[in-house]
Amino acid sequence: MHSRGSDLSRLLQDKKTRGADMGKKTKMEGGFAYRNAGKTLNCYAAVKIGAGKSENAGFIYDNKGEALHCFTRSTVRGWKRGSGHRKQKDGFVSIGSGTVSQCFFLVKKDKKLKKYRDRTIGRAVSAAEPEQIGAEYDWDYDVFEQENAAKMDFIPESWSFDPLDGLEEVGAKNVRIKTEDELLDFIDRINRGEPAAVNAKCELAANLDFHGRKIPSIGCDRQHPFCGTFDGKGYKIKGFVLQGKDMAEIGFFGFLKGSVINLSVDGIIKADGCPLAAGFCAVNEGEIRCCEAVIELQAGRYAGMFVGENNGLIERCSVSGKSRGMFLLWLWPVIPFLALLIGVLANPPKPPEDYVPILADSSIVPNEDNERGKRTNENKASYEVPKILKVDAATLTAKSEPYVIQNPDRGGNYDFVAVLYMTDSRGKEVEVYHSGRIPVGYHIENLTLVPPDGTTLTNGTYNAKIVFSFYHHDTGEKGMVDSAAPITVKIE
Repeated sequence: MHSRGSDLSRLLQDKKTRGADMGKKTKMEGGFAYRNAGKTLNCYAAVKIGAGKSENAGFIYDNKGEALHCFTRSTVRGWKRGSGHRKQKDGFVSIGSGTVSQCFFLVKKDKKLKKYRDRTIGRAVSAAEPEQIGAEYDWDYDVFEQENAAKMDFIPESWSFDPLDGLEEVGAKNVRIKTEDELLDFIDRINRGEPAAVNAKCELAANLDFHGRKIPSIGCDRQHPFCGTFDGKGYKIKGFVLQGKDMAEIGFFGFLKGSVINLSVDGIIKADGCPLAAGFCAVNEGEIRCCEAVIELQAGRYAGMFVGENNGLIERCSVSGKSRGMFLLWLWPVIPFLALLIGVLANPPKPPEDYVPILADSSIVPNEDNERGKRTNENKASYEVPKILKVDAATLTAKSEPYVIQNPDRGGNYDFVAVLYMTDSRGKEVEVYHSGRIPVGYHIENLTLVPPDGTTLTNGTYNAKIVFSFYHHDTGEKGMVDSAAPITVKIE
């Protein structure tokens, strides 16, 4: 572990050491981390660095620590560096004397590598097959799937961490969170410095959706850090908005001295002048394992899409999403003219790509039919489900006849994630199953329903629906609109 050795005054002083040619609005950001002074192992980033003046790198902007077996397929911007003011890109790291070992970044085509300063560790997608990666980077695939790196995800069996492995706090109070209000109350107790909450062993017991509500960081500053253990149990917290006004650092976790494991977050971070901003954790002096962030990060002078400053350990974590600058604040006088221009041209720019890597489902198997279509660049997707899903009442496992959910290989180029909702006696839709990624040409032979706590599924016939979210097979980009299929669930 490295000591933090930095504070807000040092962050602001960093700007003066970067060169006199930088304007005062320059933002410094990394696709995964702004600054790494600890250890970052087996992690990846797939983000889009947005508009505005920015010094940036695809993974770490300032590396003073160790990065091992990490990769990025982030989209970065060029920036001027050195006395010649040459515009170059940094695919992995911008500055710093730390260690980068068995790491690489991806670009779409080999000819684009000449634009990158660190091109020697860059690879075109076509040259990122397992044999090349294994040979050139000593990639052992203990954690990642053995497939084209443009689609590489964590192996499902590795995407969890046992909290009993050295993370138990003796005497720590257990906290079990099942609702949004319970989480807000827990955060409030931490940020007030209540010892039982600051050092708690917390477990998430359900997915939480804040539907756009503003929430505070967990551990709002260095005087009020979170020092306990937060086990997400594989659940997701989504729909939140964090506001950074008058804050020194902002992230879902602000200042962390404890441990966070098995948690996914999906939200928006609005830095609003806050010097240090990140999607998952602003300052980490503890341990983060097996966590995922899908983030839209707005503004921030020093920004990391997953972590702002890492002085501890981060392992098996990923981030996707996009970073936006503050350009709208100074463009407001010309917005009417821009709107008129766009209207005349009738050709508004395409929205940023939305990279959303989805973990593969551990129960997927190849389709047995041989009806294969030629894959094209067109947007094609399909799915197949039975009209009646028969479920065993004892195990709540759906029987395979011959499959439960199938992604047929008939020329489609979109994988999908399937979510099953059942309608209860009050007419409310309840989520009872959430798949991982089901690639083109694969299917799920069986699935097990997981009703929310306090809900019992009895024998009978239920109205239900399966909602499909589609992701491009090669890039992970979310595409199309979600689709829903009605289905009958029969428990017997």
